[in-house]
Amino acid sequence: MTWLLGGIPMHPLFVHAAVVLIPIVALLAIAAAWNTRTRDWLGIAFPIIASLTLVAAAFTSASGEALATQVEQTAAVTAHTSIADLAVAAGFLLFLISWVQWVWIHNYTTVRPGHTQARVTNPQTIRRWTTVISIVQTVIAVFALVAIVIVGDTGARAVWQ
Repeated sequence: MTWLLGGIPMHPLFVHAAVVLIPIVALLAIAAAWNTRTRDWLGIAFPIIASLTLVAAAFTSASGEALATQVEQTAAVTAHTSIADLAVAAGFLLFLISWVQWVWIHNYTTVRPGHTQARVTNPQTIRRWTTVISIVQTVIAVFALVAIVIVGDTGARAVWQ
């Protein structure tokens, strides 16, 4: 597949989507992990936005790999391409944990239509697993924020050096 639009590399376009979406989803992940009102307000939109983030990160990576074959391989470009997969990993982990949280809350801890009780009814079990998921979600969100800053910084250095 060609990653050009009117002769211009598409990587800078996709970069903007990933650089905006990954931090937004990471911050939403932290808020949803520790605030039930935020989690309820976001609902299914949170994992859907995280899914779009994964797509943006994957397109950014693929278009970046294509662009890397067309530019001079300076030290800055090499540094950026060697760690750029961190952004894809961040997008994937945000995608994964957002769906894990949503499935846990909506399929196991709440009463589903047509049922008289939730699948998990023990309050200690619910609290324990919700806390574990929230901690993992927070760690992933912090990783995503750090990763996107590092990858973005090396990318900016590659452009301007």
